Amino acid sequence: MTLPGQDDRPPGRNAAPRRARRAAAAVLAGLFALLLPVAITAAWVRVTVLSTSGYVAAVSPVAADPAVRAAVKTAATTEIGPGLSYAADSALPSRLSFLAGPLGDGLAKLAGEGIDRAMASQEFQRLWQAANATAHSQLISVLDGHSSAVTATGGHVVLNLTPMVNEVLEQAAARLSALTGTTVGAPVITRIPAAACQQGARLARATLPADCGQIPLFPATALTGPQHVFRILNNATVALLLLTPAAGAAALLISPRRRRTLLGLTLAAATTVLVTVTAVDWAQASLAGKEPAAYRPAVTAIVHGLTASFFNLAWWHVTAGLALVAGILAVSMRTRTRRQNAS
Repeated sequence: MTLPGQDDRPPGRNAAPRRARRAAAAVLAGLFALLLPVAITAAWVRVTVLSTSGYVAAVSPVAADPAVRAAVKTAATTEIGPGLSYAADSALPSRLSFLAGPLGDGLAKLAGEGIDRAMASQEFQRLWQAANATAHSQLISVLDGHSSAVTATGGHVVLNLTPMVNEVLEQAAARLSALTGTTVGAPVITRIPAAACQQGARLARATLPADCGQIPLFPATALTGPQHVFRILNNATVALLLLTPAAGAAALLISPRRRRTLLGLTLAAATTVLVTVTAVDWAQASLAGKEPAAYRPAVTAIVHGLTASFFNLAWWHVTAGLALVAGILAVSMRTRTRRQNAS
């Protein structure tokens, strides 16, 4: 099919300059197609990954996800359980020590109900946002190559749940005090997860897992590769956002066949964006798959929340590009039909 704008005239003395313009337009169109997915990624990194407010806004809605709430409850009860058992044993006189087990179990059930209530409250949303703000600083430290905070959390970027654990422990201690008639103090756990596990274990005279009170999000080693991409995009975002549309506009400006150039430019750009979307989808699945099975559904939900704006932006460009292609082809067919009818 011959597109309107195609030069059907026989070659003349202007043929060489026109060939040069076509070649330059093709190069610029190809450059636009290559730069567009990079610019989309850079914009997403700037707005979501680099910005604490953008990161927290992206993952805040995930707090309502059932998989996330299940993981939070599991992590919290793992740390709370031994502390409640120890508190119950300490509160009872020696002659009633045989009741420590049932009392501890009852308190654990109450604590579980307390966690459910806490997760349905605005306070949980605040704690979730605070935990993710801390996780964001860890993520940036890894991407920047300064991961001392991650070293303290077992080599992972983690969500620290100890503030919520402290709140539930205080509520459970108050219930225990009312039941036993004695004052029971809840163990106060610090905000550093690794230290929190050790401190909680010492106070509860029990063994706690190394990841208690936290949800591991990303292993630091899995982010080694993205470090280089992060640094490039961080330093080149503004240049990419300026150069990408400039390349597309220049291709159309110098092309002797602008409609054909626009069609090829749009199809190529849509293709490269689709390839990038596929690569990012594979990368996020691979990243979530590196976490323990117990936390994998929660991590998947968090990662999807984080990348949702990237996919929305990418699909918007693809949809707009395909709509433009359809419009170009429709105009071309109508013009060709008119020419045939006129002849």
